[in-house]
Amino acid sequence: MARHARIPGTHQVVLLVTISVALLGACKGTEEAATLSKPVLGEELPPIPIPPANGPKLGALADLTPVLERPEPGGKQIGYLHAGAQVARAEEALSIEGCPEGWYPLRPRGFACVGPTATLDLGHPTLVAMSLRPRRDQPLPYTYARTRQATRILKRAADADDRVATVRRLPSRSGLAVVGSWEATDEGGEPLRLGLLTSGLFVPAEDLEAARPSDFRGVELPQGLEDLPIAFNVKQGVRGFKPTKDPQEWEKGPPLEFHQLLRLTGRYRSSGSVQYWAVDEDTWVRHRDVTVIRRRSVFPEFAAGDQRWIDISVVTGTAVLYEGKKPVFATLVSAGRDRLGDPKTTASTALGDFEVTSKHLTAKGLDPARLGDHGEFYDVPWVVELSSGQLMHGAYWHDRFGIEHSPGSVQLSPADAQRVWTWATPDVPDGWHGVNERPKDAPKTLVRIRK
Repeated sequence: MARHARIPGTHQVVLLVTISVALLGACKGTEEAATLSKPVLGEELPPIPIPPANGPKLGALADLTPVLERPEPGGKQIGYLHAGAQVARAEEALSIEGCPEGWYPLRPRGFACVGPTATLDLGHPTLVAMSLRPRRDQPLPYTYARTRQATRILKRAADADDRVATVRRLPSRSGLAVVGSWEATDEGGEPLRLGLLTSGLFVPAEDLEAARPSDFRGVELPQGLEDLPIAFNVKQGVRGFKPTKDPQEWEKGPPLEFHQLLRLTGRYRSSGSVQYWAVDEDTWVRHRDVTVIRRRSVFPEFAAGDQRWIDISVVTGTAVLYEGKKPVFATLVSAGRDRLGDPKTTASTALGDFEVTSKHLTAKGLDPARLGDHGEFYDVPWVVELSSGQLMHGAYWHDRFGIEHSPGSVQLSPADAQRVWTWATPDVPDGWHGVNERPKDAPKTLVRIRK
């Protein structure tokens, strides 16, 4: 199916405080409540300076700590922080309406309520336990693992700090991010070495093995259209060819590597019903053997100026990033495995023109059972959500890019997903885990999905 559960809102916050206590012992105590000098707010917000980057910090205690547009309960959520994050804040709270410990302006915008989901105490156990921050400059933001066999998801037992209890079963070959470790005993008293998940839950370490994500990555196009056409090999057993004196005879060359990039000269020739593309004077490839990304001559109306947009072909399994009419990056993707079926009833990717509406460093609200063919997949990285509800994201569990494979989302290799996520608007501020909408003054990124 093309549509997925949307990223959760304020009402779906999951606290991690008790997990931190299990890891680090009793809380050391919190700062005294900030002295508030601001009155309760009315209809209009006063001008609010952006807190400086080197100012005091607010720490996130929840799996999803909401950032609201206004400092009031039930306000529109514009983004969120993840447990352990620290974000620059104002010196003083702006309001205590519906938040006795104060609503604090955050950098660069929005407000967070100090209380169960956020703290001013930077020594809080949750901030220490979840101190491993996601890496934005790497193909994967965390260290990922796969389950060797069916296993258990565990949580801290309510009646003991050194014991865990089973929450539910986790299928074999599931994927998840591991951000720490702990030792405890289970319900039967068996000692366990545990992997800590980003949700604050645990999985037995003996049932985990390192994920082996694809190292495939697309290609930068510094010269724009002049860098095209290019081709990728997405099949096993494909060879290059060398022309002979007889135009109908071709000499087989060495095999091509899977996902090998081929920079084509633009020259091609036909031999009977077979078309060949030139890589150089001595190396040619059959058109039917490779995936070709051609130079565009016709552009959509919105491809003007420096407008950022992504051109995705479901049939060829390709994506090209454009700034106006200039292509800047090209790669392979995995679209819905049912190709051009009905996205409402099959595993197909819906066609059309869409806008990027939100971005998430990892998807906390995706249904983990609907991302792959087998198992469950958590902390899916570099999520870009479209106005259609469809998702583009990194896939750390397969290497079939350029081949239809997904349940409807557009999947990219981790390196390519990070490249697209960083380039596409809206930006996710430092310390934030996601934004739920594009700011009014931010440029749009458009996505065309076609056959």
